[in-house]
Amino acid sequence: MTGDSEALVRSVTELSSVPLVPELRLHLLMPSSPLWRATPDEAKAHGLELPYWAFAWPGGQALARWLLDHRESVHGKRVLDVGSGGAIEALAALTSGAASVVCADVDPVASVAAHLNATANSVTLETKTVDVLTLSPASFDCDVVLVGDLTFDEAVTARLLPWLRAHRALGREVLVGDAGRVPLPIDLEVIAEHSAPFDGNPHGSVDWRVLVRRLH
Repeated sequence: MTGDSEALVRSVTELSSVPLVPELRLHLLMPSSPLWRATPDEAKAHGLELPYWAFAWPGGQALARWLLDHRESVHGKRVLDVGSGGAIEALAALTSGAASVVCADVDPVASVAAHLNATANSVTLETKTVDVLTLSPASFDCDVVLVGDLTFDEAVTARLLPWLRAHRALGREVLVGDAGRVPLPIDLEVIAEHSAPFDGNPHGSVDWRVLVRRLH
């Protein structure tokens, strides 16, 4: 299955960079692909049931940029990347000297994409295919929790925030890339602001205001 998934990722993506993080290379679905505007049914027929891993979403780009600009935030630390997709935040953390990174996503193809992206950037990461919100924060050995553009839906955000606060209560740093899709509470302090293409198009011309937040 992994071999099939790897072939799928390679067949529908191109290795490219993104505006906020030109240092990194990722396997991305590009606007030139016939699948760029595919309907959910068309995408599913090509094996892309949850192809969030195929895009560099603005929240993930902003968080990755912040990590590369503030390497001390993850250097030598154990990192958990939640809802990692193609793992742009994880790659930035590893490039910044993180001791280890675990990428967690519900989609097994995202794990394959994350490993391919890691290889393209000469780093190594671990992946878990799991809904982490069903697991106790205490079950993870980490110092820093990264969340890039996962607050895209009110229901997901409502589940996510208490789980992140439990990590913070354990003394862990929690950093969130926020594309403004759902209003977030004031205990998520804004620490940076960027602009990034809003729809995951690496060459998009419509920019989106994106924030990097830290949980108090």
